[in-house]
Amino acid sequence: MKILLAPDSFKHCLRSRDVCRFMADGVRLACPEAEIVCFPLADGGEGTLEAVESARGGIRRRFTVTGPLKAPCESEALLLDNGRCAVIECADACGIEAVPRDQLSPLRTTSYGVGELLRQLERCGVAEAWLGLGGSATVDGGLGMLQALGARLSDRSGQELPAPAAGAELLRLDRMLPPPPLRMRLRLVVDVRNPLCGPTGAAQVFGPQKGMTPEDIPRFDAALRHYAQLAGDPGETPVDGAAGGLGFACRRFLGGIGGSGAELLLELTGFDTALSGATLVITGEGRSDAQTAQGKLPAVVAEHAAAAGVPALLISGALAADAALLRTRFTLLAETRVATWPLEENIRRAPELLRQTVARVLTSYLRQ
Repeated sequence: MKILLAPDSFKHCLRSRDVCRFMADGVRLACPEAEIVCFPLADGGEGTLEAVESARGGIRRRFTVTGPLKAPCESEALLLDNGRCAVIECADACGIEAVPRDQLSPLRTTSYGVGELLRQLERCGVAEAWLGLGGSATVDGGLGMLQALGARLSDRSGQELPAPAAGAELLRLDRMLPPPPLRMRLRLVVDVRNPLCGPTGAAQVFGPQKGMTPEDIPRFDAALRHYAQLAGDPGETPVDGAAGGLGFACRRFLGGIGGSGAELLLELTGFDTALSGATLVITGEGRSDAQTAQGKLPAVVAEHAAAAGVPALLISGALAADAALLRTRFTLLAETRVATWPLEENIRRAPELLRQTVARVLTSYLRQ
């Protein structure tokens, strides 16, 4: 019996490789004779490099860039195909996890380091970069990144905006001269489908979790709309709202091609090959709800498994009330959380809960 473990990370709790490890412990408790294949995954956020590296190997290389709060930081790239392809994460160059909670504000944070990283990769001879657009601390519309690549930004008086440009500069932007084109292909790995502006745009949906106040939301939304007008593009492509508008900047000015982060990662990691011969797939994420069915990684894993005739189980940290809609996608659904415990306790004991839940669910499945 071959059991393929293919989870996403449990956000703010466990990386996908650790989820695999604790799931494997649970499988051994329920089915000691099973062949276990660990295949940690991601869909553009934190852990994307790890997922690709686990499946394909590669060489990690560190680059010094400007971090989200404008201080120098180290950002990694995974080099594949003899250095012709690179996988990078915006979470590693302008990530929310690198910003102390009391300093989190889109007015201060910049995507400048992403532009620096792209330029350094280009100089190293990289022909194609896969950029994960998840886990950013920014809502600067990608202005910082564009500025690092050579864009000229100015305010209404014609004064050039200071570098590195952050969200505060987005609010002042009135004119821009785009950067020269990249000399490499850019693939955008993203797990959201939000436009740049409006009720489901970058400011309205993602601003609050990045430190934006209720008063700031309409100001940033209006600034993003003005930015789109300057660019001559409505900003309505699904990738545009990702990473605080970084997706828009990549698509509009750098020729970035976006798509389902889950599908792109399954392609890049060779998931269908790993699926061959599997008896069962177990996937999961930190929290599952109706949106999981809209292209989130566990649902895409289940689709590929179904196409191969392999049943899929979903083990998530928590199942929302509307997660019942997922029952048509998965053979079994389960959550690891103990409802009577506070969130902090569930997170602290996540490894133990994951082992126990996988063992219990797999035992139940095998008895059917």
